[in-house]
Amino acid sequence: MAIERDWKAELRSTEILRDFTLEDLPIDPFKIAAGKDIICQKNSSLGLGISGCMMKVGDNFGILYSTKFSSEGFLRFTVAHELGHYFMDGHVSHLFANGETLHQSQSGFLSSDAYEREADAFAAGLLMPKVLFQRAIDDAGEGINAIEQLASRYGTSLTATAIRLAKLSTEPIAVLCSRGDKVDFAVMSDAMRENYHLTWPKRGAGIPANSVTAKLNSNETNVRTSQRRAGEASLANWFHAEHDCRFNEEAIGLGEYGRTLTILWGDSVPDQNDFRGAKEDADDGDENLLPSQRFYRPSRY
Repeated sequence: MAIERDWKAELRSTEILRDFTLEDLPIDPFKIAAGKDIICQKNSSLGLGISGCMMKVGDNFGILYSTKFSSEGFLRFTVAHELGHYFMDGHVSHLFANGETLHQSQSGFLSSDAYEREADAFAAGLLMPKVLFQRAIDDAGEGINAIEQLASRYGTSLTATAIRLAKLSTEPIAVLCSRGDKVDFAVMSDAMRENYHLTWPKRGAGIPANSVTAKLNSNETNVRTSQRRAGEASLANWFHAEHDCRFNEEAIGLGEYGRTLTILWGDSVPDQNDFRGAKEDADDGDENLLPSQRFYRPSRY
């Protein structure tokens, strides 16, 4: 189960931080690699969408990370991800079975493979230790400004930081990554999911046409030049919700990554009775469709 894998990855990352006596921020994944005699090198020839890879020759390991991404936080997360493959039980035997010597990792939390997702969870726990990160959330503010502040402090990418924030925050917040008019993935805080009874936008779900994110994504140059937009969002437009309310929406282009990061958050958590999910016995119609069905449009990309 995903929850069990995340828990195991969180525990393992905590053990590694303790073993290396790493307490000062930002956590240096290169120092951890060096401590295990793992050579880390930049590489300009990795394929499109490949952020890094791990090599195994005999009992020796090495990490290559792509030069196609300029974000230092993204590169650090890539190295931490590959370290997840090294430290997590069962990864080495699985990834290097049958004499394989090279494993490539897909960038940006897009893989559905359980081992890749577990390595992402390990990297998040390693670079953004849970106890320290939860303490920092309260002082970080809201929206993209908060994510930028936390990313700077922990030396991580905006995307990784936003996901960590959503998973650990006690406030209603949702984080989405999109490309063009489609959602790549979405993560919600417990406060968002449990109090609003929402259906997560699935991969391939459409972006609401009148949203801040849609307006930013309408021109790819906005994304490539890291433009940002802010405004209000309709809960019913983004999620499968019977009752609507207004949320804050901020979106920022992620540069050469080619995607957009969107943050949705509310000022407070309403009474659960005020925001119930769609009725199970409702008549067939648009209100019963998942977001991926309601907003589906052929991609322009």
